[in-house]
Amino acid sequence: AYWERWARPWEFQALLKARPAAGDPEIGAAFAEAAGNAVWGRRLDADDLAELRAMKHRAEELLSRRGLSDREIKRGRGGIRDIEFSVQLLQLVHGAADPGIRCPATLPALAELATAGYVDAGDAAALALAYRFLRTVEHRLQLVDEAQVHTVPEDAVARNLLSLVLGVDHFETNLARYQSAT
Repeated sequence: AYWERWARPWEFQALLKARPAAGDPEIGAAFAEAAGNAVWGRRLDADDLAELRAMKHRAEELLSRRGLSDREIKRGRGGIRDIEFSVQLLQLVHGAADPGIRCPATLPALAELATAGYVDAGDAAALALAYRFLRTVEHRLQLVDEAQVHTVPEDAVARNLLSLVLGVDHFETNLARYQSAT
């Protein structure tokens, strides 16, 4: 009843990734089926799209005010969430009528969107490369002190170390290139 009456568009966007991971398999399957029916049993309208865009804009404004737009690889400009947001938005728009694009994982969903013609194959390839690079950067950042960080350090020595760990020359150039791909 909640999904039918009160759920906001971003909640359906989050439900795209819902899948059972542990516990009773029957309960997990029932939840996955109910979540799928909730997501794919409705169509996004113009107000839903506006609400999703406004939510994304608010998140970007918060990072901008903190001066992190270019250094935050997850939520910042051209970051991981930009790619995920775009893929999920296309899935929500077209997935009710096209079951072939309902994959919960970002990269397979992006490939399905390209195969179905919703995303240009070249654009999908560029986004997939950017996504893999940004995720790798995120994981390398999190190796330091095993902390949940998503911000490229300001310190030149730390950035050079990150570049070495990634095995790339000119880290900033690569980061800017991948961020602009999104």
